[in-house]
Amino acid sequence: MLLCRLLTRPRPLTTHLYRNFSLRSSLRPRRLVKFVVGTTLLTGAGFLSYTIYESGPEWEKIRRTNYFWSRMIPVYLRYRYQQFYFKLFPAKTPEEEDQIWLDLHNKYCDYVLNVVLHQRGVYIKLGQIASTRPDIIPKPYLKKFSQLQDGVPPQPGEYAREMIEQAFGKPLEEIFCEFNPNAVGAATIGQAHEARLKGSNKAVIIKIQYPEVRKLFGLDFSTLKKFIRLAQPEHLPLFDEFEKAFQIEFDFRREAKALDVIGRNIMPRFPNVVIPRPIPGMATEFVLVMEKLDGTKLIDALKTEQAKMAAAQGKTLEEFEQEMMGKYLSGELYREAKTKYTPSAFIVNTYASLIRTIDRLKNVYIYIYNHSMVPLLKRTPIDYIEQQVFINPHEILDLLNEVHAQEILLDGIFNADPHPGNIFLLKSGKIGLIDFGQVQELTLSHRLKLAKLIVLLAEGTKEEIIEHYISMGVRTRHMNPYVIEKLARLGFDRDDPEICEGKNAQLFFEQLGKLDEVIQLPEGYLMAARVGMLLRGLGTWLQLPHSTAQKWAPIAKQLLNTHKNTDEQSFTSSL
Repeated sequence: MLLCRLLTRPRPLTTHLYRNFSLRSSLRPRRLVKFVVGTTLLTGAGFLSYTIYESGPEWEKIRRTNYFWSRMIPVYLRYRYQQFYFKLFPAKTPEEEDQIWLDLHNKYCDYVLNVVLHQRGVYIKLGQIASTRPDIIPKPYLKKFSQLQDGVPPQPGEYAREMIEQAFGKPLEEIFCEFNPNAVGAATIGQAHEARLKGSNKAVIIKIQYPEVRKLFGLDFSTLKKFIRLAQPEHLPLFDEFEKAFQIEFDFRREAKALDVIGRNIMPRFPNVVIPRPIPGMATEFVLVMEKLDGTKLIDALKTEQAKMAAAQGKTLEEFEQEMMGKYLSGELYREAKTKYTPSAFIVNTYASLIRTIDRLKNVYIYIYNHSMVPLLKRTPIDYIEQQVFINPHEILDLLNEVHAQEILLDGIFNADPHPGNIFLLKSGKIGLIDFGQVQELTLSHRLKLAKLIVLLAEGTKEEIIEHYISMGVRTRHMNPYVIEKLARLGFDRDDPEICEGKNAQLFFEQLGKLDEVIQLPEGYLMAARVGMLLRGLGTWLQLPHSTAQKWAPIAKQLLNTHKNTDEQSFTSSL
């Protein structure tokens, strides 16, 4: 039989090709399965080879990169499929389409959050930024990502002890008389612990950096840039600027210096602002000890106040937040803010002072009762009334915008990370600002150009805005004036439905990129734009949407007036 086969004239090659690749044969189940499995294996092998080539020989980098791609590509494809499906078969009603998208968000939000928490580092930082923008991020993701403001799982106490003793070269007990092994907060690159200094008994916060985050920083940004190039290429110029800015966060000695410099710049001018001072001689590359602020994080106070407002209206907190978000996205909240009366900062402060005075008088009565009637009649002591923390939305927004405009435009050194988890409402009634890892400096030439843009956005014409923004360095494929003006407003003015023409800010930005591809944004200004973006996000939470340009214009004019006689070439040459 074998001999017969060998002696038989072989069939033409075209016959084999026809049998193997004809449409009919490809539809046979067995051949189809073999084809799919083979293609998948080849694709996987190719992708693994590409990952190894891109990531280097370290297996940790290979594993980390593969983890991200293997989990996020299916999510990306599922969303793209849904977009393509709606183009072919539109939903019967907008409500039906919204519900399908909502179901998809609910399906993947926990999954994506787990990927972020697993990867930590840069992923958490970007998640924190996203969690401050309810106008851009879908509500299920917003709710999950809000945990990243202060809910990141920390490393154990022994890890912190080891890092502290390694940094200062002595046992922990020789430095601190008290140390809380449980972290009071954990975030992008490290975590924080409460302690008391030995000798002075001063309450302090110890910041500890995760050394492994720095090692993986370049890899993570490279991975995310590839994903963004695939999913949303219009964001690449922004992402390049973020990468440059985040590199400065890995040396706590630099943060200690920034705390000292910005504290000396701001606190004398703004008596209601407190910036913790670093403890002299207790700042190393990976560990920083600073004063502890006694108060409540703004994000926690906001949740408490929203829960009270929801209860007063007979709603759950989730229903209340959903209603407010619907008003914001539709533009109704912005229109209401222009016409609706809200108590001024003076009225709120007066009311808060009255309540605090009444509580102090009650505590005096409780003190007398506890030290006289309780021992005499053997009664149970009465608990003292804790001092309430009041939220004054107008004052908070005005103060934060004024402080950061002062830092950016007048001082030229600013903290670029004022998200709600880094803002404290102190028991003294003041505002506390923490976490100065993201500090950037601007030259005078940069500040003067930015100040002029701010004034033009507040008072100028479209033509003036476009001309000046081009002079600052913005470049698009076709230099479309409409796109350039909108980019300037999204960066340093507003991103509400009026500016975005009724669309979600994220979708509107994508639309601008499709209309005219963004090639380059003005270099050096991204982190200043990020400050405005974060404060506008806070304004959304406080139900007080506002214009960054309008808030910063007075200080911008002050800078321009101070240097109105400065020769243009003398400050442009430093760029």
